[in-house]
Amino acid sequence: METPNFLIWAAVVLGATGFALSAMISAYRQPIMQVPFPDAVIDQPSVVIDSAALTTFVGAVGTYKAGDYRGAIEQFTAVLSQAPTCAEAFHNLGLAYANIGDNDKALRSLLKAGDAYDQQRTKDGIERIKQDLKTLKACS
Repeated sequence: METPNFLIWAAVVLGATGFALSAMISAYRQPIMQVPFPDAVIDQPSVVIDSAALTTFVGAVGTYKAGDYRGAIEQFTAVLSQAPTCAEAFHNLGLAYANIGDNDKALRSLLKAGDAYDQQRTKDGIERIKQDLKTLKACS
């Protein structure tokens, strides 16, 4: 009895798809080899933010320090929804994105932090952004 061509074709396509999915999942689960900013988190915002945003910020810093960069990303994003001008939240968000290997989002967040530091006239923050951008570029 002869196997219909479409069954052979389906088996080949499903096999290739399964291989590709397993490779993608494996790559996603493997941590990047070098975390560029393991201890670079900024502990306190330089501007006054409301108590709920500050509580979330402090929790995000702890999550970052624990090495859970994806969790820190979620928390710093929540801070920014409550305090959209918090330069340190953008800065820490960029550092966390860099630590998980998402350099595009890291760059965008660091540039937003630079803009926020500029608006606040925080020279030290701008200088730190410049250094972090150099480090990010070296990791790319």
